[in-house]
Amino acid sequence: MRRWIPKVVFVALLVFSVKEGNAQCTCAEAYRDITPHAEFKLADLVVIGEVLEIKKTDVDQKSGNYTETVKVKVRTVWKRDIGSIITIRNRVAGCLNGFDEKEEWLLYVYKNHEGWLGTYCCCSRTRPLSRADQDLEEFAKEGEMPARVLHPSVH
Repeated sequence: MRRWIPKVVFVALLVFSVKEGNAQCTCAEAYRDITPHAEFKLADLVVIGEVLEIKKTDVDQKSGNYTETVKVKVRTVWKRDIGSIITIRNRVAGCLNGFDEKEEWLLYVYKNHEGWLGTYCCCSRTRPLSRADQDLEEFAKEGEMPARVLHPSVH
């Protein structure tokens, strides 16, 4: 039962720290410099995957927010055994990850109270795989081995 408490605190701090209507993402102090291993422990799952498709809703005129839905082909997964395709849905409120189709990403994924998977935009270590060497090195150092490799890298 206690496993969900850090996630709820993380989400609450994140929600209260994003300034509405601001083009900049402001994350809670405790999560600005979070280590790969610390976020690994908080995330519901961690994956490496290729972005297959990105869809965005229209921007809400009142808040300036929109929802971004990203379909990802999973290559490597940690923490859980999942299917080969996942869908991530982020409410974008002044920040975004900058996903591009056909790009590989290291994703720290969280399941929200509605059951959707998301990455918390820029208040996360989620990043293009090309900039994730430190994270992968720390996983190996901490003994965090993938649960499954679904699609070997083509690099």
